[in-house]
Amino acid sequence: MTTERITVSLDSELLSELDRMTELGEYRNRSEFFRDLIRQRRSEQLIQAEPDTDCMATLSYVFDTRKRTLLTRLQDNLNQHHDIVRASQIVCLDDHFRLESVALVGKAHQLNQFANLQLSESGVMNGCLHLVPMILDTTI
Repeated sequence: MTTERITVSLDSELLSELDRMTELGEYRNRSEFFRDLIRQRRSEQLIQAEPDTDCMATLSYVFDTRKRTLLTRLQDNLNQHHDIVRASQIVCLDDHFRLESVALVGKAHQLNQFANLQLSESGVMNGCLHLVPMILDTTI
């Protein structure tokens, strides 16, 4: 793999923001930050263009245990989608709220559908799906 050098022109305000973001992300230099941005954008475009892309994912959400039958419904959803669910963990946040994290593997569209199912349950406060395409190309 050869490395190419490029030049990027930025105004001083944007350059300051780039340096701040690079520092906050604990990158050693701007190049590492740019490589990471490109990888992230490439993944997003791949998932959007090809919904059948094989992915791994984490789905995390906070839910209220006071909502009647919610825990049962969430568990039923996990069981009905056992083909994509690899593991789940529930963490107690306080007397009533729990954080559940679910590890998933499957096609991007399947994982999105499952996330929408879980996150739309009444009593789920908020959540986030993080999709990672299973790309073996490490050239970037």
